[in-house]
Amino acid sequence: GGATVTAIADVGTVCILPETLGGLPVTGLAERLFAGSGVQEIFLPRSLKQIGRYGFYNCMELRRLHLHSALTELGGGALNGCYAIQELFVHMDGEEPPALRDFVTEINRRVTVHYLFPDHNGGEQEAMRLIFPVYYDEAVENTPARITISNIHGSGQKYRYCFENRRIQLDRYDRIFVYETAEEDILAAAELALCRLRYPYRLSESAKEDYEKFIEKRLFDVLTGNLRDVDTMKWLIVHFLE
Repeated sequence: GGATVTAIADVGTVCILPETLGGLPVTGLAERLFAGSGVQEIFLPRSLKQIGRYGFYNCMELRRLHLHSALTELGGGALNGCYAIQELFVHMDGEEPPALRDFVTEINRRVTVHYLFPDHNGGEQEAMRLIFPVYYDEAVENTPARITISNIHGSGQKYRYCFENRRIQLDRYDRIFVYETAEEDILAAAELALCRLRYPYRLSESAKEDYEKFIEKRLFDVLTGNLRDVDTMKWLIVHFLE
């Protein structure tokens, strides 16, 4: 058995949900639990399996979510209106959470996924970082023909098709980098490449070469640009200039 969180008295800006309620592990979140709140960061319980529909609806300040391997179901519309979300932190207590695919599919904005694996000291260490680029759907009306044509802009949709049986397929993710370089700006593509090089979890030699060639070719643009992550910029300088 398990418990479901049905209400929170004071959400605050950072919300750490309890692992147990009444002696039972927390396995569910009720529908619209956080809807409309000003929460900015949420730490979900380790035992959580299911999030109800519209769970984070219109949480317009939500930027970061922490989830665990047990999570299997994300209710429909859970992230609608979460326009500020930027990062997902996946705490790998076991296998990749099946619901991760649903998270990145619901978010059409650029989102970074941090994979944190247990280390030998009882803590965690980031072993993989994936960026899912932005995309948007533009509907163009053809009035004489009485039809509407849907155009997808950005490489993000292609990256969200890199899941099979709800698990990320890294070889597929790496192969479509060519679309990222064609459809996004240099800095956006460089950041994606640097994340794979800096955290080369299951990175093939051929994909590694492709990412390195892109960075070497665009090194000046990247160095004079404005990478958002300072640590990534430091890593770039050490590995490509020294």
